[in-house]
Amino acid sequence: MRSGMDRSALRDRKPRVPRDRSRLLLEVVRVLHEGIVEASSLPQRLADTLCREGGFAGVALLLLEPSGKALVGVAHSGISAQYPAGRVPRGRGLSWEAVHKRRPVYVTNLAEDPRVYVPGGELKDPLTGLFLPLLGRADPVGVLVVHAPGVNGIPPEDRSFLERVASPVALALENALLYERLERAVGLRDELLEVTRALAAAELDVAALCQRVVREAVRLVPGAERASLSVREGEEFVFVAAVGYDLEGLRGVRFTEQDRLRWYGLDEASLLAGRPRWLSGEEARRRAEATRPVQGSEAMDRHGDMDTLQVTLGVPIVLDGRLEAFLNLDSHSDPEAFGEESVEVATIFGHQVAAILKGARLRALLAHQATTDALTGVYNRRYMEQRLREELARAGRGAGALSFALLDVVGLKRVNDTLGHAAGDLVLQEVAGQLREAVRASDVVCRYGGDEFAVLFPDTGRAEAAQAVRRALRALAAREGVWGKGIPVSAGVAAFPHDGRSAEALASVADRRMYKARQLGVDLCAEEA
Repeated sequence: MRSGMDRSALRDRKPRVPRDRSRLLLEVVRVLHEGIVEASSLPQRLADTLCREGGFAGVALLLLEPSGKALVGVAHSGISAQYPAGRVPRGRGLSWEAVHKRRPVYVTNLAEDPRVYVPGGELKDPLTGLFLPLLGRADPVGVLVVHAPGVNGIPPEDRSFLERVASPVALALENALLYERLERAVGLRDELLEVTRALAAAELDVAALCQRVVREAVRLVPGAERASLSVREGEEFVFVAAVGYDLEGLRGVRFTEQDRLRWYGLDEASLLAGRPRWLSGEEARRRAEATRPVQGSEAMDRHGDMDTLQVTLGVPIVLDGRLEAFLNLDSHSDPEAFGEESVEVATIFGHQVAAILKGARLRALLAHQATTDALTGVYNRRYMEQRLREELARAGRGAGALSFALLDVVGLKRVNDTLGHAAGDLVLQEVAGQLREAVRASDVVCRYGGDEFAVLFPDTGRAEAAQAVRRALRALAAREGVWGKGIPVSAGVAAFPHDGRSAEALASVADRRMYKARQLGVDLCAEEA
């Protein structure tokens, strides 16, 4: 609001000419009727009509925020447009007095009234103000403000007329707001449905899906600038996706389930219902100090940006009655970023995310079962053959070396026959476990069939692959169990391109060398057969 008004404009303004009240009322009714289908333009058209047809010097309309925390100036006409109201916090100024009292407030000279709220300055010129509460069906929806230059510039007959006009104006604005909100809700529902369908149908792994979920959350939830998603990993929660934060820096941070519940702060029933929780930046910092991660405190301090956080909206993601993920939506610029609409959107989106993650986990489980050996937990032959072809194609484009090993568990049939298949299963599980420990995360271990295993070594020469296999065989030779001491294994290694350029050629050479090692009584054969 400007600290003063144009004195010459006030001095030269002609006296208001009284208008035909019936004509003005009809004009207002017409504007209200058209506003049913043009809700967004209704406030400004009302202000302009009252100024123009009613001969009032200035008219402003302030509407109550859904949260009830502020009145927001949505329309200004005449001299009121010279100092738009903007956002008036709860309890400040005469507009709020009219709302609280639910009756008009008339001030003969605003420049001398200490109750006047003028952001950034003060009035210096005489100005009359009439503040009319706009009472809806149940609660106030806003305030109609009429200004006139000078002292006591609004005569009693005008004040009486405006009080009668205020009631239909309030009802029309309430209807317009409901209509606008319904339009947004329908549009949001359609958009959420479209996003949900797209995410559910996306051929993405769980990590990529989570990252896309976070991006959509920032786009859809009003006020959201940044976001992060932590998901359950055993009994702890880890960050898997983020927008606006350094995800790599946060990956080592781990919270317990109790930490997540304390950070949420509401009761368990609210959490299991997926109800979002609002926290100011100050309260969030207090909770963060009291809820330190079990791992990665320094990383959280460095990359969590808690010092600039203004407000956060926490959305629990609940699957089958258990907290499985937690979505944080944040604003670092506006402490009032999240209103009722933000909470409603976050609630709907949270439920949709729960369904999406459940479907993605089911797909991942089915994919895992389709490519994994149920007994040993390593990959099956079908997956190995697929990966071998892929890695050969990559190596063939000059991407590097490639080695392939086949291993045979010697004496497994004897263990099965003498000690039973349960003992034989333990032997196979021991072999699988030692192979996984001996190789890198990028190497592929599989149960090739029966008593045979295979290992694929991308970007690895034959000598390096043979060294990794030999480590596993030495460890197996020292193992002791119900079968006795040591698990003898024979192995053969083949390498691209020296031993072959196709999957069949490499498998054949590795198989031949594996049986040669067995015949020679050695653990490994990596030379030409």
